[in-house]
Amino acid sequence: MLRPTIVSCFLVLLALAPVSALAAQWGSSYGDPAGFCPALSWLPSTYLSLPPTNDPSVGNNPEQDTFFGYHPVPGYDDWYGYWYGDFRGRPGDASGWQLIRRVDFPEHWHWNFADWGWAVHGHAKQYIAYYNWTFGGQCGMGYHGSPWPAPYMADVDGYPVLDIYVDSVPPQDPEPRITTVSPASISFGWNAVADRGDGAGADYFAVGMDHYSSWLTVNSGPPQDRADSAQPRLLSASPGPGATVCAHVIAYDKLGNATAPQSACGRPVGAPPLPPAPSATGIDVNPPPPGLAGLETWMWVDPTPARLTPSETVGGIQYRIVQEPVTADWDFGDGSILPAGGFGSAYPAVSGVRHQYAAQSRPGYRISATVRYNLSWWWLSDGSWLGPYSLGSQLVPATGFVYPVQQAQPELESLG
Repeated sequence: MLRPTIVSCFLVLLALAPVSALAAQWGSSYGDPAGFCPALSWLPSTYLSLPPTNDPSVGNNPEQDTFFGYHPVPGYDDWYGYWYGDFRGRPGDASGWQLIRRVDFPEHWHWNFADWGWAVHGHAKQYIAYYNWTFGGQCGMGYHGSPWPAPYMADVDGYPVLDIYVDSVPPQDPEPRITTVSPASISFGWNAVADRGDGAGADYFAVGMDHYSSWLTVNSGPPQDRADSAQPRLLSASPGPGATVCAHVIAYDKLGNATAPQSACGRPVGAPPLPPAPSATGIDVNPPPPGLAGLETWMWVDPTPARLTPSETVGGIQYRIVQEPVTADWDFGDGSILPAGGFGSAYPAVSGVRHQYAAQSRPGYRISATVRYNLSWWWLSDGSWLGPYSLGSQLVPATGFVYPVQQAQPELESLG
C-alpha cells in the first residue's frame, strides 16, 4: 500500500474532531453519506486535504493504490466510493455509493478518477469504504446474517475522507493598452485581473493569481524586455521612426493555468513635415518717405502676422499644426539692428520699433524685418488630440523697402 507524503500548502489538514464537526468544515456543508461507518477514520491521519491541483482527473489521489483483498474469508472485499461536489463537473453532484472494485484476497488494485472518465471541478469530497460479506460492517451496527443493513466500513489503511481542490481554469484575460505615446516613444500597461477559478456554487474554488509574464516586440521581431511580475508593469520602447511596437501579456494562477497571450500594438508618432511658410508681410513707417535725419522713425509689420493652424494627414495619421508668430528681427539698413523687436504698432499708436537716422541717404536705407514663427503640432488618437509637441521654428522675411532720409537745412528768409 502506498501512503504518499502530504505536500505542505496553504490548505491545512482538517483538525482532529468528531465526524459530524468535520463534515461542517467543507464548502458544500454536506454531511457524511448514509451508511458510512467512520470506524477509525476520526484519526487526523485518515482525514486529508489534497494540495490544490490543476488536473481534473486528480492523478495524485492518494487512494489510488490502497485497494486490496483485506480478508481471506470469504476471500474478497468490495470497495466503494462516494463523492460530493462538482466531481463530474455538475454543481452539487452527489454520487451515491458506487462500487469501485471487488478485489480478491490478497490482490491489490489501482484506480483514480481518470479510470472512470470522471473529472473533479472546484471542491469535491471523497469517501472510500469497503465491505466484507463475512464480517459485515463495524461499529456494532451490522454483521453476517444480520437483518440490518451493514454500514460501509471506512478504509482505515488509507484516507477514507478526502477534500479535493481543483482549479484548471486560467485567470481572466489581461487587457494591455497604450498608456502614453510621444514622437519617439510608446508605453503600455494593463490592469490587474483575478483568477476565475473552477467549479460552481458552494463548490467553487479559485487558487488565486500568481504572476504575469510580459514582453515587447518591435516590427514582429524577437521578444524584448521580457519579465515576470506579481503586478502589472509599464512596458516602454523608443524604436526608430514608423516602427510598430506590440505589448504581450500572459496571466498565470498559482497552479500554472495560463491565459493565451493578449496583445496591444501601436507606434510612436513621428513629427509631421514642416508646413508651407506663411505669406510674407510688408513694412510701414511714419513719417512716410522721405524721413528726416535726427527725427525718430516709427516702424511696424503690416499687416500684423496672425496665428495659423493648418491640418494634414501623413501615413494615415491626422496632424494639426500651429504656426504662432512670436517676434520679428529688424535691420534698419544703416548698420543698426534690433533683434526680437516685435511687430511694432501702426500709427497713430506709439510703435515699439523706432529708429533715428543720423544722416541723410539717397536713394535711402533698406529697411528689412524677419518674422519668427514657433511651430507646434498635435495628432488625433481615438478621437482626442494629443500634444503639443515642438516642431521648431520658421523665419519668414517681410517685404522690405528703401527708405530715403533727408537732412533738414535751415534757411533765412528776408522780411519784406
